[in-house]
Amino acid sequence: MRPARELIQVGHYLRRDQAEERGLVVLAIEKPYWILEEDGLFSLYVDGHDVDAVTEELEKFEAERAAERAALLEAQAEAEAGKTAPRPGSFSLYAFIWVMLFWFAIQASRGPGWVTHGQADAQAILHGELWRTVTALTLHADLGHLTANIACGLVFAWSLLPLLGSGWTWLGLVLSGLGGNLLNALSHRGGDHLSIGASTAVFGGLGLLVGFQVAVAFQRRKWASFRPRHVFLPFSAGLALLAYLGVGDGTGNVDILAHGFGMLCGLLLGTLLGWTHLPEKTPPPVQKALATAALLIPAIAWGWAFL
Repeated sequence: MRPARELIQVGHYLRRDQAEERGLVVLAIEKPYWILEEDGLFSLYVDGHDVDAVTEELEKFEAERAAERAALLEAQAEAEAGKTAPRPGSFSLYAFIWVMLFWFAIQASRGPGWVTHGQADAQAILHGELWRTVTALTLHADLGHLTANIACGLVFAWSLLPLLGSGWTWLGLVLSGLGGNLLNALSHRGGDHLSIGASTAVFGGLGLLVGFQVAVAFQRRKWASFRPRHVFLPFSAGLALLAYLGVGDGTGNVDILAHGFGMLCGLLLGTLLGWTHLPEKTPPPVQKALATAALLIPAIAWGWAFL
């Protein structure tokens, strides 16, 4: 039975729980409410003096619920699209595989002379043959060597692409490999040293990942709450991975210094990118241009070698 006061209906709902939920909104602004079942519907009533305040609050509630439903639908649509659509930058991962196979096919068809002309010869690099810092990245001892570098490169690139974008990821790998080979040559100034392989760039990817994460973590915490472990943990994890993957089996066929210098160059570049937020500020067309530059640098280096 309806109470003996002037009540105004402010809504009617198919289920009682829907009416009760709106009743809680009314109760939150310290107003009384009544729910009455009428003709199979559940009607929400309030005191006539409270209609304006209650109506305004219910309109806010309904608007918030509508926004939540829209956000949920959008998230579900994105999730469904993510099941079929390729991850941003995934095309470049396939391109990386084909480019590495392309250079290996040329090496196999040209014979030992091709390797001699492009390997990272420390003395030759220090005498001006700087193209070798890049061309050496495209050379491999055998198919197993190539496969290992492709596999590790894919792992690090897959982790870097969402952070840096395709342009900075691939250009960063090439620059880290170039820098690592150059530093390696400088470290062997007093003697002969030859090396080949993309592993210098691959471990540059590890450095990029660690450096970027360290810079971002440092900036988020700032000086007030910064602790050495915020840098030590990701850095030590990177060193542990370098030790596990990069020192080889003790046969002397693995260039440990090249791996370390590649990681160092990547670490410096990754820290710079993380600190300046440059990847976030780089528009997609520029990212594509940087990725194209990374693709062209080895070709230009080989062209320079034969000039």
